[in-house]
Formats: sequence, structure tokens, C-alpha cells
Amino acid sequence: MSVKAVKLIQPGEIQGMPDDDTPLLVVVEAGEMFRARAARMQVLAAQQSDSPWLAFCAQLMQAQVDCLSRVQAQPIDENVVRESFIHKLPPFSITTWLPEAQWVIVFKALAEALEAQTLAPGVRGALERVKQTALADQIRQAKALLAAEDAALPADAVPFIGATLQLLWSIQAKSVSAFVELHKGESGLCPVCGSHPVASVVRIGERDLHRYMICSLCASEWYAPRARCTNCETPKEVGMLGDTRESALQGECCEECRGYLKLMFQAKEPSLDAVADDLASISLDLALSAEGFSRTGRNLFFTVGQTPATT
Repeated sequence: MSVKAVKLIQPGEIQGMPDDDTPLLVVVEAGEMFRARAARMQVLAAQQSDSPWLAFCAQLMQAQVDCLSRVQAQPIDENVVRESFIHKLPPFSITTWLPEAQWVIVFKALAEALEAQTLAPGVRGALERVKQTALADQIRQAKALLAAEDAALPADAVPFIGATLQLLWSIQAKSVSAFVELHKGESGLCPVCGSHPVASVVRIGERDLHRYMICSLCASEWYAPRARCTNCETPKEVGMLGDTRESALQGECCEECRGYLKLMFQAKEPSLDAVADDLASISLDLALSAEGFSRTGRNLFFTVGQTPATT
């Protein structure tokens, strides 16, 4: 795959925050999101039927759907949530709201849902290794993944740990629905949990043409002005690199920090899901890397530098 510069927006367009009632923060309904994500991953895996990695991702996402009923949100302190948003702090920060409380329940549910499927031997072996890992080490690895400490993680454990964390945070995120209007500003990290985005999506429908960052952990969506780097916040406009002008996925590339975040256009692919479509577009990552750009988004199914493959 080759990439080339694609001018998708003219200087001065869509540079500021909206001055209408466009929501600046949207927390999604976890069940609906996980079901749509799993369905999208099934389609993408079928389109690339020679990829055992995508087939595995489809199975893992279906397992997330199958165990949703066993994941419960924890009680919240509304005053803490309110004050967190007012002071521009994530109420369920990955540095303070930690997974110990439900880890055993949720990881066990995910593993059982996955084992109910027909798994490749390598996948089953990797899952068994994680299951046999001491609980304290599982928690340590989960915290390392949240902190992007990739060197502390066995690569074949990452998808299972990441999928469990997504369940925990996505279910919890919905409990702040009544407070989302308190989020007023721009942010390169998720206002709900403080995680990095996986990608950004230009939406259709009620949020038509507005660009939202999609959280890699809790799936919350927050508004971000287009044509501006979300990594270094340089005032200079970013460039677009993609296969063609009509491609639904582009790399939004910054010449200042040499970072990129994928930009996805829902109008060109209505059923896209940021996490699933990111996993299925590794060729774009490789092409952008060859151009000297580094990925700034995260996908909790793999770590940066890890070659996606079945474990």
C-alpha cells in the first residue's frame, strides 16, 4: 500500500469549537456499542479471510458481547464526578480508578465466553497462560497496559487484558451520562478516563461533519476540531495521507511532532467502528511508518511495535 498527500480541508476551515448545541462529549451505551463492533469485525474478518489475526479479533469481540450481562458498573460519587469534569479531570481516571474490584469476575466471564467458541490452538494456549498467571500479576499487567508500559507485557496476553479492561470501563462510563455537559474544552485524552484515542471519526446524522475522538478504553467520544494535531496541539494544520482521496480511512499526519492519528469518515462507510476498522487497516499504519510518522493512537488489542498475529 502506498500513501500520498490528500488535501481534504482548506486552510481556516473547521478550526474552532462549535458554537451551537453540538455535544462535546458522548458516552455510548456499552451493549449496543459492543454488539455493533463485533458485527463490524465479523465483516472485516470475512473481507480479509486470509488473516487469522482478524478472525481471532472477531472471536474476542463476540466474547465481549456474550459476557456483558456479568459486568456491573460500580457505584459513583456524583460530587466527585461533577468536580472532576469542572476541573477538567477524568472521573474514572486510569491512574486512580483501578480494575481490582471486578477483575476476577469480568476476566473469568470473558475467558468462558471465548472458550465456548472454536479457537485456534495458539489462541487457546495463550488464553490458558493468562488464566494460569497469578492474580497479582494479572492486575500488574492490566495496570501496565493502562499506563502504556508495553515492555512490561507479554505480547500474547495483551488482547485478553485489553478486552477485559474495555468491558470494565465501557460499562462504567455510561454512569456519567448526566454530567457530560460539564465537559467544555478540548482534550487530547479521554475526558472520562484519561486514555488515548484509538482514532477519530467524522460522524453523520445529528453530529454530521463533526470530528470525534474515540476512546481506546471506554469508547467515549469527544469533540476535536479538524485539521489540527491532537498529539502536540501545534497551531499548524496537519496533512492527510491515504491510499486515495475517496478512502474512508486517512492518516492525519503532523509535520511538527511526526505523529499521526487515523481519521475515519462515516459518510463513506456508515457501519465503521473505530477499534475494528483500526485493526483491519494495519497496512495503512505500515505505510505511514514508512513515511516517517509514528502512531499516537492506541488499540488495546495490541501494543505498539507488536506485529498483530494470532497468539
